[in-house]
Amino acid sequence: MNRKILWALRLSAAFGLSYIVPTAPGSADDNPSPMPNILLADGSGMPFPLARYRGNVLVVEFWSTGCAACYQDLLFLNRLQGDMPGKPLMAIAISEDEVSMPAIRAALSRQKLGYLKPFADPGGTAAALLGLRGLPSSVIVDRHGNVVAHFEGTQPWDRPDYQKRINFLLNQSYP
Repeated sequence: MNRKILWALRLSAAFGLSYIVPTAPGSADDNPSPMPNILLADGSGMPFPLARYRGNVLVVEFWSTGCAACYQDLLFLNRLQGDMPGKPLMAIAISEDEVSMPAIRAALSRQKLGYLKPFADPGGTAAALLGLRGLPSSVIVDRHGNVVAHFEGTQPWDRPDYQKRINFLLNQSYP
């Protein structure tokens, strides 16, 4: 990702200047598109393909440790994941910080966000592929690997209308 764009994402997050896409909460993209081939860092030293989670509904949250609004979003997502044990749902927290995975895990642990799967986006490649414009930003990926919704700004993920949308996706058939 262009370093200027990555710097702007971090700066907007640090000052709480996240941009909200002008769509209704829970609205779906008109044309679902395949999730790009995203490789993340998980601390193992090997790239982790997000496609490994195909068959699950993914709520992918892009965040930064210096972003207060991001922590609010992560809290909602953590609650959502905790309320749906045993379901094919993965709440994934992708840090846009240039810090180590232990530092990312420690930041989530301090906030008691234990249900989230932490990853890092080295160089902001995933953020660039998805065209993110601010933090926090989220995408929902269906069980077939299609991006079905995109949000920028804090979302109340544990609200009933959001849970209804997630449950609809969870109940779709998957081979």
